[in-house]
Amino acid sequence: MSQDDPKQSLSDKIRRMLAREFESLPPDAVAGVLASLASELVMLSEAGLSNMSEVENQDWNRALAPLRIGIGSDNAVEVEATGPREVHDIMNQLLNVGAVMLQLEKPPALNSSITVRFSFPPHHLNMACTGRVVHSSPKGTAIELGQLGREDRAAIESVWPDAQNRLPPAEPLPPIDVVPNAGQRTSQSAMPPVRVENQSVPIPGIGPKTLQRFKRRIDLTDPDVKVISSTHLGLKALATREFYGPELPVVQPTSEADRVEELADDRIVDVLLQLSQSGHTGMVEVRDGETGITRQILIDGGFVVELSRQPRMADEELGLMLLRADRITKQQLAMAAAHADELQCSLERSLLDLGILDPDRIRHAIAGRLTYLIREVINFRSGQVQVFDAHSLPTGFLPPPPLRVHVATERVIYRKFFEHFKQIPLKERESHMEGYLDAYPEIPAEERERVDSTLTEGNHLNLIERVISGRKRLREVFTESTLPHAETYAVVHTLHRMGLLRFDRSLHQTVVRERFRENVTVKYLSVHKASYFEVLNVHWSSYDEVVVKAYEELKIQFDPAAVPEHLESEVHQRVLEIRDRVESAFQVLSSREPRHAYRKRIMPEYKLAHAIPLFMKQSELAEKRRNWPESLDAIRRVLEIDPGQKDAKFRIQRLDDIISNRLSPDALDSNF
Repeated sequence: MSQDDPKQSLSDKIRRMLAREFESLPPDAVAGVLASLASELVMLSEAGLSNMSEVENQDWNRALAPLRIGIGSDNAVEVEATGPREVHDIMNQLLNVGAVMLQLEKPPALNSSITVRFSFPPHHLNMACTGRVVHSSPKGTAIELGQLGREDRAAIESVWPDAQNRLPPAEPLPPIDVVPNAGQRTSQSAMPPVRVENQSVPIPGIGPKTLQRFKRRIDLTDPDVKVISSTHLGLKALATREFYGPELPVVQPTSEADRVEELADDRIVDVLLQLSQSGHTGMVEVRDGETGITRQILIDGGFVVELSRQPRMADEELGLMLLRADRITKQQLAMAAAHADELQCSLERSLLDLGILDPDRIRHAIAGRLTYLIREVINFRSGQVQVFDAHSLPTGFLPPPPLRVHVATERVIYRKFFEHFKQIPLKERESHMEGYLDAYPEIPAEERERVDSTLTEGNHLNLIERVISGRKRLREVFTESTLPHAETYAVVHTLHRMGLLRFDRSLHQTVVRERFRENVTVKYLSVHKASYFEVLNVHWSSYDEVVVKAYEELKIQFDPAAVPEHLESEVHQRVLEIRDRVESAFQVLSSREPRHAYRKRIMPEYKLAHAIPLFMKQSELAEKRRNWPESLDAIRRVLEIDPGQKDAKFRIQRLDDIISNRLSPDALDSNF
C-alpha cells in the first residue's frame, strides 16, 4: 500500500495520538470509544455527506439526526429516536397526548390511516400501531394513535424515568432541518432536528377505520454459554445459602388464572410452545410436583423475560452465576449486592450503575441464566401449571428495559430435544423411522418464520433449505443429508415434535393430542352448566331424528375407548363424565313425551308460543325457494312444540307428498 494513502495515514496518526495523549486508558475502553465514533460516521454517511470537509461546516450532532423519520418498504412511517431530547419528546406524546407530530414532506390525506413504527435504541424498545391523520400544516402532520396496549404503555412507563434523567439541561431548541430528496433545507421551530428519508415513496391511506396493533420486533440476545455451563456443573456440588441483592419480586395476579391444568410427561413443553407461537404476554406459574417449588415465568410477546422461584434459591440467581462463570469477582459481587440492597433495585441494575459490567455483557449473562432455568422447567414431569394473561396481572409486571432480555423458548426446547434424539441408538432410530420412510417431511408455510428463528446452526438450516424443502421422502432426506445419520434424525424429529415439521400422510401427534384435549375441555366446562338440549348440541325445538343423530355423533367423538392412552388421567376422567352426561340427556330427550315435558319445564310459555309463527314463516320462505327439506324441518319443529297445530299438520302432509313425488310442486295453491 502506498505511504501516501490517506486511509493509512489516518490510521497511523490515530495510533500515535492514542499512544501519546491517552496512554492511561485501557485498550478495551479505547476500542469502545472508537466503535461509537465509527457508528456515528456511518450515520453521517447515511445523512448524505460525501467527505469530512462537509462535517466541519455544520453541526456534528445535527448531521447525526437524533430523530429519524423514514418510509418502510410497506409504506409505514418509521420513527427512530436516539437523542435524549427526541426520545423524551416522542415518549411524552405517546403517554400524555395520544398523538404525535411528525414533519413529512408529502403528508397523507386527512382522516387516512397510516402505520407508525417507533424505535428507541437507547432503551432497546420497539413498538408499532396504526393511527389516523387529524391535522396537516407546514409545522407538521399530527397523527392520532389508537389506544396504546397495556404492555406497550407499561414498557414506556418503565423507561420513562430513565429518559427524563438523560434529558440535558433546558436550552433553546435548534431550528429543524428537513432533508428532502432535492437536498434543499428549510427551517421550522416546532420540531426537534429531523432527517426524512425516502421521500419519493408516497404514504397512501390504509383504510379509515383500520386500527391494528403490531407485534413488537424483538432483538434477541445470544446467551452467555459460560454462565450456562458453569452453573450446570456447579449447582449440586456448590450449594450455598448466600444471597446477593434483593429477592426477585413475586407477581401477585389481580384475578384468577385463565388456564389451569395438571402436568404429565412433556406437557409443560407443549404449553410453552403454544404460548410462544401465539405471542402470549403474561405469566406462567409452575409448581413442581416432586419438590413443591413454584416458579413464575414472565413472558413478553411469546419470549421469556424473567424466571423467579419460591422459595428463594441462591444458585438460581444472577449474582452467583456470574461469580461461578468468572465474569465478576467476589468483591465486585458484594459491592453490587450492597448497592442493590440500599437502593432496592435489581442486581443487574447495580452492576450497570457501578460500571462493573457493560449493558451487553449483563444482557448476555441474563440470557444465559434464563436459558439454564428454562431447561430446568421443561424437565418437569408432574405438577400444576397456571397461565395468566396480561389483563390478570398488575401494570408494570415485566422487568424494565434497557436490561430486559427476550429468550426464545423454542430455541431452548429445540436444543433439549435435539440432544435427546441424537443419543438414541441406531436400532431404535430405524424402528421409529420405519413407518415414515416413504412419507414426505415438510415445513408448513405458516411455520417457516418460526423455524428460521428456532434454528441457529447453519448446517441444520442447510438441511431444511437444501433437502427437506425439496419435497423428498424421508429415506431420501437421510441419503442426501451431509449431517451424520443421528443428527439428521434428531433435526427432523425435533422439528416434528415441536409442531414445526409434518409428514404429509399423518397429522402431527402433538396437534392431534392438543386438539382432542381442547375439545374435551370445552365440552366438559359446558355439560355441567347446560340444559340437556345444549349437552347434545341441539336446539330446544329438535325432534326425534335430530336428537338421535346428535347423540350418535357425540358417542363417537367422546368414546372413552378412543382416548389416547398417553393423555393425562384428567382427560380420561373428563371424557367419562361427558359420556355420562350425554347418556343422561339422551334418556330424557330420546322420546317425545319426556322431551316435551322437559322443554315446558325449562322454557317460558310465551317463548314457546312466540316460536310457532316464526317457524311457520321460515317454512313459507323455504317453499318459495323450493327448498322442501328446510321447509319440512321448520314444520316438524312447530309440531314438536304443539302437536295439535292444524295448519302445520296440513302443511306437513302436503310436503311429504311433494318430497315422495306423489304431488307436483306446481299443484300447490297460493295458500300453501
